[in-house]
Amino acid sequence: MKQEGGIMRIGIIGLRGHVSDCMKGAAQWKDARVVAVSDYDKEEVAKFCKKQPLAEKAEQYQHWQHLVEHTEMDVCVVADENVLRPEQLIKLAGHGVHICAEKPLATTLDDLARVRKAVDGANVKLTMLLRMRYEAKYRTMRELVQKGDIGTVGLVTCQKSYRLEERDEWETSRKRLGGTIPYIGVHALDLMRWVPGLDFTHLAAFHANVASPEFVESEDTASVLVRYGNGATGTARLDYLLPETYATHGDDRLRIAGGDGVIETQQAWNYIALTTAKKKTYQIDPGTSENMFVDFLHSVVDGTPCRFPKEDAYAMTEIVLRARDAADKKELITLSSV
Repeated sequence: MKQEGGIMRIGIIGLRGHVSDCMKGAAQWKDARVVAVSDYDKEEVAKFCKKQPLAEKAEQYQHWQHLVEHTEMDVCVVADENVLRPEQLIKLAGHGVHICAEKPLATTLDDLARVRKAVDGANVKLTMLLRMRYEAKYRTMRELVQKGDIGTVGLVTCQKSYRLEERDEWETSRKRLGGTIPYIGVHALDLMRWVPGLDFTHLAAFHANVASPEFVESEDTASVLVRYGNGATGTARLDYLLPETYATHGDDRLRIAGGDGVIETQQAWNYIALTTAKKKTYQIDPGTSENMFVDFLHSVVDGTPCRFPKEDAYAMTEIVLRARDAADKKELITLSSV
């Protein structure tokens, strides 16, 4: 792929997700430029373009369709409302644009199938903004588990806990958000699958809104139970019940117990804790985190494998949608295609 004049031309549809991470990555890339930005809030677009040096000359749109039809771009960051994402991804793929999308890719399994057909048919690159794979703690945990430092994995537990704070109206709608499990559970379930390097075979889930009437149709608590191919089990604990007085917006935790040890980390720690049969608990410096947008741009330009390829984006979207449906129906789900 060759960009016009050597410039990496970036479009942005929606300002509702981890766009700042992409901008940090773009700033690290030689000769990157944001050529167009769209959001239904015109004032937010204007503020964004004024604040971001790479976007100061970007075309500004209120309607994403106009951006797609009138913009020559190499990559588009898609961070609009969840329910709008399938149509946006399909349109971009039809124009041959590589895509860095917020999660999940779709809010229904039918729409996910449509997205997959369009993206694969257009042969464009796609990644999903699950940036925790690029945090040094989780990358290093994966390396240690894969190396066998804790032996055979037996139990995985992950937590994503947030302060509810003030939410946009679309986040309070099941149709527009897609549910709490697809929206934040995708982070936890991806780590639970990627770090130990094991696939899920079965899952069950529960979710509810028990204490946040202002969240309307969206769940403030959820739990997902998974079974791995080796017989191990795992749980994802999700909530929006973190008190406003908590020191940080979120409280993430990951613990993996194996036959020869336990490895764990928390958001408040700048280290990994490892306990083995031969050594008492000790701390490990995980090293430096990476920017996932830089990784994706390399995959677009150089063809190097992306740490979060489109196949994983499809799989994780299907997993969280089926977990949400399992919670709705109170059923045990068998996974055979992810």
